[in-house]
Amino acid sequence: MMRRLLLCAVLLPALGGCASWFEGSVAYEPTPLKPLQASSGPRVLWQAGVPAGERGLFTPYLDDGRLWVAGSNGKVQQLDAQSGRVLSSLDLKQPLVSGIAADAGMLFVGSDRGELLAVSAADGKLVWKQTLTSLLAEAPQLADKVLIVRAADGRVSGFDTQSGRQVWTQWQTQPALTVRATTPQIRVEGSDVLLVGEAAGKISAYAAERGELLWQATVAASRGASELERVTDVVSQPMFDGRRVCAVAYQGRVACYEARGGQQLWARDLGSSRGLYSDGKTVFVTADDGVVWAYDADSGRNLWKQDDLRYRNVTAPVKLGDNLLVIDGEGYAHLLSSLDGRIVGRSSLKVNGTLSRPLLAGDVAYVLDAEGRLAALTK
Repeated sequence: MMRRLLLCAVLLPALGGCASWFEGSVAYEPTPLKPLQASSGPRVLWQAGVPAGERGLFTPYLDDGRLWVAGSNGKVQQLDAQSGRVLSSLDLKQPLVSGIAADAGMLFVGSDRGELLAVSAADGKLVWKQTLTSLLAEAPQLADKVLIVRAADGRVSGFDTQSGRQVWTQWQTQPALTVRATTPQIRVEGSDVLLVGEAAGKISAYAAERGELLWQATVAASRGASELERVTDVVSQPMFDGRRVCAVAYQGRVACYEARGGQQLWARDLGSSRGLYSDGKTVFVTADDGVVWAYDADSGRNLWKQDDLRYRNVTAPVKLGDNLLVIDGEGYAHLLSSLDGRIVGRSSLKVNGTLSRPLLAGDVAYVLDAEGRLAALTK
């Protein structure tokens, strides 16, 4: 029984919900889509085939109008962000476990040997490498001249981008059971603050260049009789909206905190491993069952919920124009009114099972699935 329950916990983010083990099924049937009388997009600008990230979090990276995409097989492509045209291709000739970051003519990525690699963006030649304590868990992020990485054992470290020298490292004690992340957990704000979703229901704010812990808060405390019931990891990116930091925990709560000191402003019971988005006025959350919720950012008052996408394997939302964009597991892109949650637009994409939040750049969102299908959308 415990093996079956543990499997359910590991697969829950990918399946959108686990049925009771008495029922003989691990997933609920997706809610059928209702016809739309009128649709206002989103509009598909282009779609392209890119290297497939079959294992790990292979999020695309946007750098000065160019998209960098890496695949599990070590292939890397650079595309024009406006047209989707391939600008260059590299073969690093070794399996990779994460997406890529780019800066000053160098690319940073993690290998399946537990190494952090810096290679030339021009020819793929190795500039430096560092051995990590475990495999890279997500794509690196840049904070000026410090490269931030999170390893699968929960260790977060900073490396000098030019030399590869480790500048700092932080590690939080890990519980016996953790949830497999399907979206990044670290987020660099500006070049000086790093926000990290941690195990055991915590979020941490670090000084990105020095690694100093600025504050830490508990989004959701463990509760329940079994280890499985006590899993409350924050396995999505915390959000900073200019005034507050907000985060959501699996099997836990959504909460917002004062950005400078970490004092809790409000919290509501809602579990998610998908993530949230805040525009400064409203906090939008996709729960693990696919229901999208909206809360007043100041008070935490529930404004609306949209449950027409229940069990459809829905991504975290992003703000596209005046509406919200989410992608479901069948490759449909949905636009939701940010005012009342109504579905106001829908487009069918040639993507499948997308889990990570779309990458937003101005009025364009980039969606990548595990099979190497990349789409650019606009309002």
